[in-house]
Amino acid sequence: MPPILSVCTILFLSGVGAAFPSAPSRPPTKQVAPSGLSPHNRPSTADAVISSEERPLDDHKLFTDSLSSPPRALHSSYEHDQAKIGDAPPFPSRQNSSRSMAKRARRRWGPMSSPQLAINNDRTLDSSSHRLPPAGTIYQPGTYPTPDLLLVPISKSALLLDPPSHTSDAIQQALDSLGPYSILYLPPRTRWVVRTTIHLQPYQELATMDYPDDEEEIAWLEADEDCTGNLLSGANTPGVRIRNVGFDGPSKESQAMVQLGNSRGFNQVIDRCIVRHPRGWSSVQVYDGGENVRVTNNRVGPAGYDETTMGRGYWADGISYAGLNGLVAGNIVTDATDGGIVIFGAPGTLVTSNTVITRTRMASGAINLVDRAPYQGNYAGTSVVHNTIRMEGAYLGIGVAQGPAVWWLPKPNKSPTYNYGAVVKFNLLTAAPSTTSAVGYGFAVSDVDDWTCINNEVSANVVFEGDMSGMPREPRLVSLPPGPFVRTPSRDNSGPTRSLLQDEFVQGPIHRLLAIRPGEPTYRAFLPGRLTLAFGEAVLLKRVKLSFESDGELRLSSDGDAGEAILWEAGCKDRVGMREDSKLVFDSSGSLGIVSSGGEMLCPLVPYLQLGIQDLVLELSSERPHLFLASSATGSVYWSPTGYEVGHQWKAEEGSFICLTTPDSRTVFLSGVNALGQYVILRSVGDVVVPAALPWPVRAEDWQVEWKSHEVDSDEPDHGSYIFFQDDGNLVLYSGTTGLPLWTTATDEGHSLVTSTRWSLDPLRGLAITCIARDGAVVWNSASAPDAEKPSSPTELN
Repeated sequence: MPPILSVCTILFLSGVGAAFPSAPSRPPTKQVAPSGLSPHNRPSTADAVISSEERPLDDHKLFTDSLSSPPRALHSSYEHDQAKIGDAPPFPSRQNSSRSMAKRARRRWGPMSSPQLAINNDRTLDSSSHRLPPAGTIYQPGTYPTPDLLLVPISKSALLLDPPSHTSDAIQQALDSLGPYSILYLPPRTRWVVRTTIHLQPYQELATMDYPDDEEEIAWLEADEDCTGNLLSGANTPGVRIRNVGFDGPSKESQAMVQLGNSRGFNQVIDRCIVRHPRGWSSVQVYDGGENVRVTNNRVGPAGYDETTMGRGYWADGISYAGLNGLVAGNIVTDATDGGIVIFGAPGTLVTSNTVITRTRMASGAINLVDRAPYQGNYAGTSVVHNTIRMEGAYLGIGVAQGPAVWWLPKPNKSPTYNYGAVVKFNLLTAAPSTTSAVGYGFAVSDVDDWTCINNEVSANVVFEGDMSGMPREPRLVSLPPGPFVRTPSRDNSGPTRSLLQDEFVQGPIHRLLAIRPGEPTYRAFLPGRLTLAFGEAVLLKRVKLSFESDGELRLSSDGDAGEAILWEAGCKDRVGMREDSKLVFDSSGSLGIVSSGGEMLCPLVPYLQLGIQDLVLELSSERPHLFLASSATGSVYWSPTGYEVGHQWKAEEGSFICLTTPDSRTVFLSGVNALGQYVILRSVGDVVVPAALPWPVRAEDWQVEWKSHEVDSDEPDHGSYIFFQDDGNLVLYSGTTGLPLWTTATDEGHSLVTSTRWSLDPLRGLAITCIARDGAVVWNSASAPDAEKPSSPTELN
């Protein structure tokens, strides 16, 4: 059966009332100025806004009664794209998990043809004899075949000549005069000052005459200093097209430079444009709700400034995409400091053959799939395939960031939230030859479900390093060190995961990898089974080194202006000697010490620790505390040979503790909040095994109470009590029952006079807790201070 012709088809075949731009290498204008425009060869017009050939559009009302139902089924392409369209994949249709989304898509542009270049979203690997395609872009930047443009009746087209001024006002007046279903051409090599946002009307196109690609030939829209909105907006406007236009502007707090999408923003195109120096948080933004918005072959960036180029940083994305069933392809994004391409769910969207480069400005992430908004983590049908990320001199934080925890910290006392449904395949992370740049994490995955991340590659010349000191330092929030493939463990506690991840991934905790920075590392965290130091090897940080010396000693030393200084020695030299087969091991059971090649423990460092405690982490830092072993679940510190020190905002809850021992590990001290709401110091009586939580009540044959914060009136428990080191310099114990303060060090005089709290061993008094001022002076010490008075009211702490 032959297809039924639509109204649009009949009008086209009968030639009624509309002009179709089948191949407008020149627009249908009365006068077309030559390339070199000057006041002497421009046509003279008295009212001189536009010069155009206007055709009557008596049937215009046929296409304006329902903007949500544009003509469908007919497609047209411009002449300079015809040679490529035959080889190009037409825009792929995607099945969305939301039935309403699919209905809106069918209503707006009808059923779409199947893609010629199929993207395999199966969760199983291809077992056929065909070789897998190479990772990275298929099309070089700017060469992705321009998708077929929906054929719509064009009533008018015009070239903007001799305007009263080269400003956004002249462009807006011309667009308004043309109305919907029109094209406004800007002369090549012209520059226009944008004072207020330029708004497109339905099915309008803004383009440079002849569609040049060269930066020197296109028309430029440049932001005025006082412009605080978008430079151009097609949001909530169907069918708009922006082609071969440049956008530029000084960095100033504002909105995204080009804005598309939103609930009525469907069938939109921005192609072969240059967008740089955004005035707000993004260069090109596609709002959620928009559908079939195609961002292709654009040159985007620089965008924003990093800390090394502008104070604390002024971050901006390259492309921020939240539309449905869209296409982001063939773009090159250079030096976008926040995210190169940020996908906000965007169900059904294909992101392919894009190149993201870090050259002169640090980037937090190249391609990000971390946001749960606006689709509550729904990435169903979103495919990020065959993209290239290349470092050419500047640092990159994360190559492809996937899942909320990669970017943010989890909310306290809330279950983790998950992103789901995306496919990330055949992407390449590489570095230019002889480059000095590095990356923190290549492909990072956390808190995802029904997720595919396979067949991605990392070039051999990529260097993984970075300073983790700005990342969360609490034991429960530590993260894996830099590496090419890192992921959180599967959701074993809530049923089988449906994700498929490639074998190269290393499992471990991930929390806010966004905070990694370039430079020599000042902090490292090791999980059980992840640290082995052979005879003569060392872990190097900025100013600090943990080394297994060739004489058998385990040594922690610092390198300052006065040379190397020894911070601590384990005293293993006599027991290890010159046994070159020995090594320092932090094994999978949590045991830490020096062992022989046969597995014999030669020098245990924490013999008093109950093995099998979950979530242990060994941390090494350039700052105090330099070395400690802790629980990432409770925050309890089981071992710290140099003492333990914290800054403001430190918090310890009931049951957690800080443990220090004498050098021979024979006497153990614990400091923590007990079940009665007291802060106590315990000393071991005999040989003990330290449990996972602070023991209370204590057995007299195991522990004795050395010090307590205050007396209590009864043995009634006060569960949930915690101690908190406040910004005002006070160390305060709060009741879990009432939320009121129970005890304080009263060290808030002078506001922030006290900057740290330290736990250390006193040769005579044992474990001492001290509050330290900025200049190093001891303001308060538990070993010399009497038990503090219970405050009569919370106001005493203010």
